[in-house]
Amino acid sequence: MKRVRWLSGLLSAGVLSFTLATVGAQVAQAQRPIHMLDLKCIPGPAQSNSDSQSSRIYKNQNDIIVGREIYTSVMEARANSAMTCRLPGGRASLRLEFAIPDNFDIPPVKIDVYVDGNQVASRTGDKGKVHTLLADISNGKSLSIEISCARATNCGQWSPSYYFMKAQIEPGASSPGSR
Repeated sequence: MKRVRWLSGLLSAGVLSFTLATVGAQVAQAQRPIHMLDLKCIPGPAQSNSDSQSSRIYKNQNDIIVGREIYTSVMEARANSAMTCRLPGGRASLRLEFAIPDNFDIPPVKIDVYVDGNQVASRTGDKGKVHTLLADISNGKSLSIEISCARATNCGQWSPSYYFMKAQIEPGASSPGSR
């Protein structure tokens, strides 16, 4: 009789563990970050007509040196480029981590973020440091990102590349300080 109770308890614990593990895996999978370029995106018009390649934002894995450390980028963007993406909806945050490699002699970058046409974040960054931009994009329908030279003058006629170590939507999250 004791053996039957013990086996029954063991079986119940096993079923409960399996159920919790399955539900936990589904929740974890639903919260997995989404690469920004995995969304449906449309390139925006280049902000400068000097280079037909300037409106390019694309996935690209490169090893770069920033602040004498090696990083692997997941996305590359040319200056004076823009794109608008359809958002999946619900609570979410945008996380961008970007840098200019140490060996690039290019002007600082300015990144502006818009949700449903309203500016929600802006960040400027120069070489030698990885910069982070976090924005609450909860319940938005569309996300626009504009990448430009941060200077009003002396940006040059070329179209430098800026590198992103993270460019992702984090579902179920919101920016720090908001609830």
